[in-house]
Amino acid sequence: MATHALKPTENATLRVPGSVALARARRLVAGSEGWVTARGGRVWLTRDGDLHDYVMGPGERMPLWQGDHVTADVWQNGEAAWLEWQPVHQPLPLAYLAAALAGGFARGARGLAGGLLALARNAEAKACRAQGSICSGESMASAGALQ
Repeated sequence: MATHALKPTENATLRVPGSVALARARRLVAGSEGWVTARGGRVWLTRDGDLHDYVMGPGERMPLWQGDHVTADVWQNGEAAWLEWQPVHQPLPLAYLAAALAGGFARGARGLAGGLLALARNAEAKACRAQGSICSGESMASAGALQ
């Protein structure tokens, strides 16, 4: 496998099978679809446009699509780690793309649900204060006092 030597400000375009040593943070661009695999120690990886960062242990891999921009670095200073790049000659199966999208939608839905729950609790608290601190279960109307 070839090792790409990069200047600190240079982007590496991943085109041919090879490895990228991570002595410092690297910007990588996928020249085609393929797999990036962590080797050696643990690797921190973040993909532009993805809200999540990934920590990959030795042997763990992640699909990249053509044009993906990622930043990679060792997880712990002083730890030896590198990435292996293996392009695929056929497009990655749609199942991987569908799984990635489904995971993103699920995370978004959980965030939306949490936000809606907070809004509902806030509205409930305001309604209780508006009723003079009488909650719905203790109001005169629910006790049958109003005919």
